Amino acid sequence: MTIGELHRFPHDPVLVKLLHASKNRPDSAIVIHDICGYEKSYSQLFGDVIRTRNELRMQLPSSIIDEHGILHQETPYIPVLTRSGYEFLVAFFAIRAIGGACIPFGSGILPEEASHFLSITKATCILVGSNDCIERAAKIAAFINSQGGTAFTLPISHDAEPIRASNVDIDEGVQLAPDGPGMVLFTSGTTGLPKGAILPRNCFTNVSLAKPGEACINYRPGHWIGGARTLIMPMLSGKELYILGEKGSAKEVLNAFRTHRITQAAFTPTLLRNMRELLINSDGQVPNEKRDEYASWFKALDGLKCSAGMIDHSTLKFWTDLTGLHMYIGYSATELGGLTIATRDPVTTISLIGSPIPNIKVKLSEGNTGEILVKSPFMLIGYVGEDDLTRAAFDEEGYYKTGDLAELRNGQYYFTGRKNHDFAFFRFFRIPLQKVEQSLLDLPYISEACVLAIPDHEAKELCAATIRLDAMSSVPAPEISLVRIRSDLIQSLPMYMLPAILRILKDGEEIPRNISGKVVKAAVRRELFATTDWWPHSNPPAEVEYWGNMPPIFEAATRPWDWCGVQRAD
Repeated sequence: MTIGELHRFPHDPVLVKLLHASKNRPDSAIVIHDICGYEKSYSQLFGDVIRTRNELRMQLPSSIIDEHGILHQETPYIPVLTRSGYEFLVAFFAIRAIGGACIPFGSGILPEEASHFLSITKATCILVGSNDCIERAAKIAAFINSQGGTAFTLPISHDAEPIRASNVDIDEGVQLAPDGPGMVLFTSGTTGLPKGAILPRNCFTNVSLAKPGEACINYRPGHWIGGARTLIMPMLSGKELYILGEKGSAKEVLNAFRTHRITQAAFTPTLLRNMRELLINSDGQVPNEKRDEYASWFKALDGLKCSAGMIDHSTLKFWTDLTGLHMYIGYSATELGGLTIATRDPVTTISLIGSPIPNIKVKLSEGNTGEILVKSPFMLIGYVGEDDLTRAAFDEEGYYKTGDLAELRNGQYYFTGRKNHDFAFFRFFRIPLQKVEQSLLDLPYISEACVLAIPDHEAKELCAATIRLDAMSSVPAPEISLVRIRSDLIQSLPMYMLPAILRILKDGEEIPRNISGKVVKAAVRRELFATTDWWPHSNPPAEVEYWGNMPPIFEAATRPWDWCGVQRAD
């Protein structure tokens, strides 16, 4: 372990928190357990961060680095490509240590997608993790260079000599603005290519020091806001972190609770439902002889915290009954930098999302009802290269327009839906409904189509289509199904836009319209899809075909932009 030499970081709020947390732990204590094979202490993390930072300083053009070794703020962006949570952390902190902003790539990103992201951010260097990421990054760099651009790769260190926390210091003479760029996360745009949300350096710093014995898990990749938060924030608070990989399954999460004392976890409705399925028998019940054992796995938690969707009643009841713990709901979004509104008291009403967390202001556009508007030191500061889009994202008081609707009752916010009905908001993707509708009508066997969004507890909204078959088509009606339609639409639409629900009109059935001929979508949901609120995915109507509410995002795309460039590799 290196002794004596002093290494200095700029005064960045994330690095200040990191150093403070590290000094609350013994140098040799293992705090990171990564399924990719890493068992690391803070000292080992510092060694890898500093080696990677130094390599960046040597390899990046000197013209973009100032006399303090800090990137000029016109070109702060550095992409990262890795499957490993530990390597992600090394890259993230190394980039911050030269005043940069990290751009996490999905491990399945295609060269054309990466080229676009580097072009709009003016980045030239990609930090690359181990294994198959090396080959993928080489292909990306080769593609960019063949197109007349400039790109090179640097490895993320993972075996440097450890450096004690006492040998790392903050250089108070190099102050980085807390509201400057700290990370870029790409989200699907309302039209065209994905947009890059720039999160400030302040993001992820709303943590306090952990108590001895606290531990948490990460089961999502760092290019999603939930994955980034559950990787970075434990390191800033001093919690022990178990990283289950970018494809952490319900089975692996359950095993982590079974084998380790996990004190904090951020669940999603999908994960809770999938874990429930693993614990129940064929009768839908937890075996009596297993109930106490299963409950004991979660006894170190102080509650069940769920976000990234609205949990359904049956899943909520299952987990509160099994564990004896209360359920707490959180409201978050990529552009908000994570959790913004949360419940303080146990949840019994599904639509309740709670009240603002400390340091965050929330208002509704119409007083006690309307669009949720948020002002926070952790929310986005803009979109990369999109000045008009950035201006349109905020109101005149600087509040971010979320596009979500709510009601305020007795100091608590209740989610009521989406403001924009021109799109289906499917997980992190925006699906333009008119585009899907037109693509359906372009198929030779469809004469009428209506596409709408149906609320889903887990996926936010599902893209649903009702169609009338063309009686003059040469394609036999029995051959038309959701599978056939999705297969045919793949020629004109990216995969995330394909309908998940299909209803074929029978003879004599009509799409509900008002007197002027406009489609009444509330009536369409009620009369043709047999729902007035949430989609009943466990018991869909017999006349309706249902694909499911999970995108095959674990599979690498075969075409650019099938999954907005955020897909994971196979």
